[in-house]
Amino acid sequence: MSTLFSVLRRRPARFAALSATVAGVMLFALPSAANASASGTVNTAGTALTVRAAPGTGFDAWDTVADGSKVTILCQTEGSQVSGTYGTSTIWDMLARGGFVSDAYVYTGGDGYVTGKCDYVGAPPRANPRGINAAISWAFSHLGSSAYENLCLKFTGLSYGWSYTNWATAEVGGDYMVNHGYMHTSGIPPRGALVWYHNSSGTGHVVISLGEGKIIGTSVGGQVGVDDYLYHSSYRGWSQPYYPLAG
Repeated sequence: MSTLFSVLRRRPARFAALSATVAGVMLFALPSAANASASGTVNTAGTALTVRAAPGTGFDAWDTVADGSKVTILCQTEGSQVSGTYGTSTIWDMLARGGFVSDAYVYTGGDGYVTGKCDYVGAPPRANPRGINAAISWAFSHLGSSAYENLCLKFTGLSYGWSYTNWATAEVGGDYMVNHGYMHTSGIPPRGALVWYHNSSGTGHVVISLGEGKIIGTSVGGQVGVDDYLYHSSYRGWSQPYYPLAG
């Protein structure tokens, strides 16, 4: 037992709670409840930590977090393997700002999951050229662009790898989802879902869900941006990223 405590003192502590033996029974703290946010502290020994659009080193790097910063973790998921301050890990943390950082550089108080796993939307009836994380990475690579204003449907289609959606407007696309039973009106849109809205002009609006109540799309302050999913008036619901007529 003395050896165990010596080892634990030497390594950076990331356990949810120290295990102990009481009457021969090992006791461990349970992880946080699913979908409950957790907090963490970035520890890179000086270098700013890269925030990526999706859980992997190959996805768009769009922001950084300073060493020593406190961060809010909305959910965690598996991604590419990274070796950092706290060893080697495949866990990635989704931050409140919508991007991901490697858990290998974040002190969370635990070696494994400390909050709920990120909720991904199911596969659509017709596969898209790009998967969910790749689509979101493409969208993040255009963060701040105003080139797609009034082209929200085209923007989501391009994100998923389609040249055109073959719907005239987002309102038409949303109607298709409603009429074919694909529109969900309850629950927070899972990651990768299309999020649909009505608008005053009758053309509708659509963005892509980042999960945990966040979206990326056009018309966020007149440009491509990240916001809460109820940022736009007249929310209709969410659907799988399904483009039945796209090409």
